[in-house]
Amino acid sequence: MGEPWCVLLASREDPERLSVTAPGRGSSQRHPVLSNCDPLTGTLRRAASVTSFDRIAAVIAGSADRWRQCSLKDIGQNNLFVQPKYQGTGYEVLLALVTLENRISPTTPVLFLPADHIVNDEEVMTNSLQSMAEWIADEPGPIYLLGAVPQGPHDQLGYIVPWHDTMLMPTGVYEFVERPDVRHARKLINAGGLWNTFIFGGNVSSLIKLFRPRFDAAIASLREALHASQMQPDLVRTYDRLSPVDFSQEVLAKQLDNLSVLRLLRCGWWPLKSPTYNTRLAGGSESRLDTGSAH
Repeated sequence: MGEPWCVLLASREDPERLSVTAPGRGSSQRHPVLSNCDPLTGTLRRAASVTSFDRIAAVIAGSADRWRQCSLKDIGQNNLFVQPKYQGTGYEVLLALVTLENRISPTTPVLFLPADHIVNDEEVMTNSLQSMAEWIADEPGPIYLLGAVPQGPHDQLGYIVPWHDTMLMPTGVYEFVERPDVRHARKLINAGGLWNTFIFGGNVSSLIKLFRPRFDAAIASLREALHASQMQPDLVRTYDRLSPVDFSQEVLAKQLDNLSVLRLLRCGWWPLKSPTYNTRLAGGSESRLDTGSAH
């Protein structure tokens, strides 16, 4: 198996400062693991543990210069995929795929890593990412999701209910629910549901296939803009015709037959987003091009 590519999803991050809160009781607690490292830098280091720096890319929004001066300074300019503005996770993923499709083999494993969580045991996470890349290479049909064992009901996360309770093997997805209320979340956990870490992967062909045929017009417009002599103005015009699309809710959740889930062994994975309720937990439409709901 050749080296995978890793794509960091960083469009929503502030390149100057990322606030981090520890899991549990207070939103003002700083997490000790990140005393000298923001989540984006941690995600970049995580990617570098499974592939070489020339195979790490990042999707960002706004000026690339600001990013080049901070967390992503070690990523090559050609691997910074700049969105004119943030239009949801759906277009973060799609822009990366359309940019990469002419640069790498369609069978190359591509892992997508968001920067919206923290991890205590990096070795466990690295092993999980390497395992995902190996599964993509050996059985390239599905899209592989990484699911974490819930530490309690969390109404700001997605839940993946696998068909079977397996530890080291991927299994099909029975149900995929985005941001359920607390009562529903408890039922999903009792049914064996896993938190959706939004760490996922596949090869370029299988990932682009997820967007078809519904997003064919958007794909064609992005391809045309990226190959235009005046790329940035064309890309701005294309993005002006898009409305935000949530990748989990509007793409993944509608194609369960194409998904497999790998269980993330306990490694202290924790989301930066807090639930909307007070509890103690352990440790629009795509106008002119498509129709989807906002992230």
